[in-house]
Amino acid sequence: MLRLRALLKAEDGVTLVELTVVMALLSMVLFTFLLTFETVQSAFNTQVDRSASNDQARAAVQEIDREVRSGNLLYDPAAESPPGQVLRVYTQTNAPTRDPGNRCVQWQITDAQQLQVRSWSVNWRTDGIVIDWRTVADHVVNRLRSIQAFALDPESNKGGRTLNVDIVVNENSISGRDVEIKTSVTGRNTEYGYPSDICNDVPPG
Repeated sequence: MLRLRALLKAEDGVTLVELTVVMALLSMVLFTFLLTFETVQSAFNTQVDRSASNDQARAAVQEIDREVRSGNLLYDPAAESPPGQVLRVYTQTNAPTRDPGNRCVQWQITDAQQLQVRSWSVNWRTDGIVIDWRTVADHVVNRLRSIQAFALDPESNKGGRTLNVDIVVNENSISGRDVEIKTSVTGRNTEYGYPSDICNDVPPG
């Protein structure tokens, strides 16, 4: 009889207080786990956004670098509209494969935070060669941050042939940080045989 009572006592359920304490402890453990997971996920997303921003900025700068190094004539970005956000170059990049080899190339940073590029023949009114705008990078926040993307180096001994480029990209304005890529590129010697107005006839659009 005593043994039966002991077994029955051993099979007693937990009290409401014990159940509440256990549930509270489990809730704390689950909350801590979810908070840690959210922190790790946020850090991962930030790194992904930063990496994407970095890739975009570098790709854009590389393309500009290639065109400017083969540039015969650099126009002053401060005289463009809006100042420092537009660049024109008379260049001969890929001259053996382009037809015509020498052409005008223009970059712009738009209100939609896109870095775009287009090109045209100096005789576009007769030959009709105008390559439409192409987006090189998006989430470019230069205009939003009031940072000039393009500027000629003011040092007189560089003869207006060195371009300072400063591209700022942010893939995610909430979780990401700005990625800023700066470089200086020197074009070809512009003093020989190239009229300063060769790319002044800009196609519409």
